[in-house]
Amino acid sequence: MERKGEAPVFVKVEDYKDVIDIIELLRSKINEAKETLGNLKEMKNQEDSELERWNATLHEIERKIDNIDKTLLDPQGAW
Repeated sequence: MERKGEAPVFVKVEDYKDVIDIIELLRSKINEAKETLGNLKEMKNQEDSELERWNATLHEIERKIDNIDKTLLDPQGAW
């Protein structure tokens, strides 16, 4: 496509094919990078989920320890 005031650009067929090959390679690398990024996001989501479970477990343990502590400090109130 020729722009107003610009002369057409002529490229050797061999150079054109090289450029097309390079563009295809770049697209392939971009797709690989997108796939890798998707895998990293999935792994991060799994990590976040696991950390949330650990956090919930720690809170549950803490709650149970608090109940045991209250029972030991006020044995008459527990019976």
